[in-house]
Amino acid sequence: MDSQFEKMVEVNVQGRVFIICQTHGVTDPTIIGYYTEILQQAIVAMLTDESTPSDFHKLLNEQVEWLEQEIGQIRDVPQQNGSETTIEEDAESGQQPQLLNANKKATGYVPDAKSMPERLKDRRADMEHLLLNDCVTLKLVSPNQAKKLKHGLLGKDPEKAEEEVVALLRNSLHAQVRKFIRKHNGGPWATATLQTEVRMDITRTRTVRSLVSLSRQLLEERQEWLMKTKSSLTGRFFGGKVKMDK
Repeated sequence: MDSQFEKMVEVNVQGRVFIICQTHGVTDPTIIGYYTEILQQAIVAMLTDESTPSDFHKLLNEQVEWLEQEIGQIRDVPQQNGSETTIEEDAESGQQPQLLNANKKATGYVPDAKSMPERLKDRRADMEHLLLNDCVTLKLVSPNQAKKLKHGLLGKDPEKAEEEVVALLRNSLHAQVRKFIRKHNGGPWATATLQTEVRMDITRTRTVRSLVSLSRQLLEERQEWLMKTKSSLTGRFFGGKVKMDK
């Protein structure tokens, strides 16, 4: 994507998000920035070098439709137990205007009675373990990539380092899901709505741990769908008498 095209994406996303938020009475710059970021990341993840402005506007319209529903649902349930919204962070805070603050409070491992250096060390160690083990197992990174990312954590603020790692892992998970959808005509996410929900779930992840958890969930959905498809084909051709190997 060249710089001119990238700028067009950025400007158009910012404009559409701002208008929708204003329409729904959302004026907090932090919340507007949050929605702008997740829409832009989702769209960029789906664009390729061959994408045209027409392709972009089609994707933008899809994401805008999701945002309309998202904000509409939040505005409809502001007082239900103080936490029933469609945003994960809102479930933690119980207050709509504090989406990003709630997200920060809910992320990372912060043990009690430890100094700041110790807490930062623990957080970095948690990321290192996830990278070298879970992320490799889930094929989000290769073993060599995991080692390089681990070394890259040294000397960096853990929060900033995690942002960079999560961005890379999100792209990898987006690519996995996109490849599966193309190969299996949607698979367990056969409709455009389901596919959009999956993309937005990936984009909303803010920590390595939450992304690993989502990756496992999506992998289970793929495996369950494949097994059901195998069973269906077996029953169709062999009357259900033959069991296919896993």
